[in-house]
Amino acid sequence: MPGRVIPKPDATAERTIRWSRVASYVLVVLAAVVFSMRPELFGDPQSQPAHALLHVWRIVVGVVLAVAALGVQVAVGVHWRNGLRRAAEIDGQAPGNPAPPDR
Repeated sequence: MPGRVIPKPDATAERTIRWSRVASYVLVVLAAVVFSMRPELFGDPQSQPAHALLHVWRIVVGVVLAVAALGVQVAVGVHWRNGLRRAAEIDGQAPGNPAPPDR
């Protein structure tokens, strides 16, 4: 039984994949910077009653940035895969229909 072969992406898909990787790396770096912020950056906790909220926003923003990095990768992958399916349907190889044998 032959395995699935995924074709090499075309030039447009390669640019999109490269862009998505750069965007994901930037988002992950920003998440790391937000997570690494020291509590002293926000001032003395005794003088600021909302100091605990500053810690919460730091965690929330870091998690949102990390999830956004993952979301970029998933969105680009789904878009590329849908493009492959559309191309296969246009070529007459609808899912579930084997390709005609070459002679």
